Amino acid sequence: MFSKATKIYLKTHWYRHELVPIYAICAGALSVCGYFASRALRNPEVVWDKRNNPYPWLHVQQNENVKLMDPNGHFEKQWSRDRL
Repeated sequence: MFSKATKIYLKTHWYRHELVPIYAICAGALSVCGYFASRALRNPEVVWDKRNNPYPWLHVQQNENVKLMDPNGHFEKQWSRDRL
């Protein structure tokens, strides 16, 4: 698949010990961004289906928490999106 020169280049430059922390930091940053993007897309303010569920925030009860963290502990259960 790769030519001999490409394999030699990748072996000498891609797998350098100095670059391993950069790869680890980039992978960690991408995973954190993916996590927060998935959390943001599951919020009740985001509307995916305008025909069947045009107002998903109306299905949130008063005792449900929609935030990521509840420091006061007033809510009994966590809200989850059961339908899009």
